[in-house]
Amino acid sequence: MIEILPMADREKESAILDQTQRVAGEARVLAMQERETVLGWVALELEHEILRILKFYADGYDFSRKPQGEEIFILDTLMRSAASYGETFGARKIETVFPDFFGFLQARGFDSDELHAFTPMSTIVKYHHLGENSRK
Repeated sequence: MIEILPMADREKESAILDQTQRVAGEARVLAMQERETVLGWVALELEHEILRILKFYADGYDFSRKPQGEEIFILDTLMRSAASYGETFGARKIETVFPDFFGFLQARGFDSDELHAFTPMSTIVKYHHLGENSRK
């Protein structure tokens, strides 16, 4: 079973965060694990209404080429988990501290420039209100 949770090993989390370009706010690392094996992680920080993605890691992927297969699954799942985590704490926007890579984030609805990618939270987290009928 795959789990995505804030990293339990705070020393390892701190070491990862020390290697990121932090801006401000509270930072965490969400780890994606299957049993004891870490498949990937996303380092993020929350600043007011902004969820900032600091860095991605997917086992075996070095960002020198377009992600493929399981790499896409891991990165996409981590991005969506980070969005859900940020939304829980009141974030309304998502941005990265790095430019889009191979159109990965643009394909998921992000805008981007040469420095970073960004989007409203509603691009990733869908909001449904009680009593609202589903439209098919």
